[in-house]
Amino acid sequence: MGQKKFSCNMDFKKQFEAYKTWIVENPKKAAEMESLVKWGSYFLAGRLQNSALLCEIVYAASRLFELFNHYIVCRKKPHLSLEEFNRLTVLLTVLEYVEVLVEVSAAQMWGEKGRWAVVSVIQLMKLKKLFEKYLVLTVFVHCRAIWRLILLLKKKTSFISSPLIKPIDRLEMKDGPELNGALPNGSIEHKGVTCLERSGRIMRTLEGTPPAHLRTFSPPRVDEYIIRHMKMSRQNVPLNHLSAEILHIFRPLGHLSSMYLFGVQSWVPWCVAFGIDLTSIQLHSQSVLTREEKEELVRRRLSLLYYLIRTPAFHAVTHKRIRQFLIAAGNSIPMARFICQPLLEYIPEWQKIYSYTWS
Repeated sequence: MGQKKFSCNMDFKKQFEAYKTWIVENPKKAAEMESLVKWGSYFLAGRLQNSALLCEIVYAASRLFELFNHYIVCRKKPHLSLEEFNRLTVLLTVLEYVEVLVEVSAAQMWGEKGRWAVVSVIQLMKLKKLFEKYLVLTVFVHCRAIWRLILLLKKKTSFISSPLIKPIDRLEMKDGPELNGALPNGSIEHKGVTCLERSGRIMRTLEGTPPAHLRTFSPPRVDEYIIRHMKMSRQNVPLNHLSAEILHIFRPLGHLSSMYLFGVQSWVPWCVAFGIDLTSIQLHSQSVLTREEKEELVRRRLSLLYYLIRTPAFHAVTHKRIRQFLIAAGNSIPMARFICQPLLEYIPEWQKIYSYTWS
């Protein structure tokens, strides 16, 4: 019996090692496989009973699968950094991926009280304030905001992106076993270059200057992952950036607190969260930003569109117009009703789930 168990363990290890090798040598195929699973969650929306729960299971599994594969690639490639896979960052990333799944599961198992209990636990775990919904929602403290604040101060960075661990773009990587080797051609040690404090521009140091007959006016060629590490290692974060990011981190707390004080259907929570978002973006916009910080700021500006599906804006403004558009498209475009009809049925359910989440 023991020998059979040992044999099974050995077979599993061999298969797992083969899988890791395949992931590293075929990054494009792995990325396409992850995308296929992720898009499967959208295809299931509104088509089956309990489709909301099933969609969230598939979507959360696809994101965790992507994170796991990203970790495998980083471990196998010497030029990729594993520093972002610290315990706190991984925990917060996993929490973001499974947050909606846990809330939908709680709603199906324990009803509205259970759902709002989980929302409070996930969104407010450190303030030690009593939150109630309907009858009583006991004392809940939320760790995520505090964890993100600790991470902000620890990393000394201007932005805490979402998700915290961004998977590398494996669609841009080349397939083949040669990727297992050392650094790519053209990449160099970062001791010969420096990263300017605010602009994030990479420049040669005096010690890294080549001989006169070999000098060029082209910028130094440094691996993108070394550049990312150097930019994250800057020591001084301006006060306005720090204040802006703290506002962004505690935005869910302000929204949920206002919902408790003024009610779910009130415009006050909506205005509070929107005002915090605008203030944070404005503070970030007042300084010179790196390319990565500009991309994150653009993402946050685009995310302001989500306020159109948050209560009460959705019921007062957005829902009627979306419904009219889908009905018109379904009636005028051939075969479009097979897409529009499930969307018409699923959008209110989707809004109910995502109107208070911030991942």
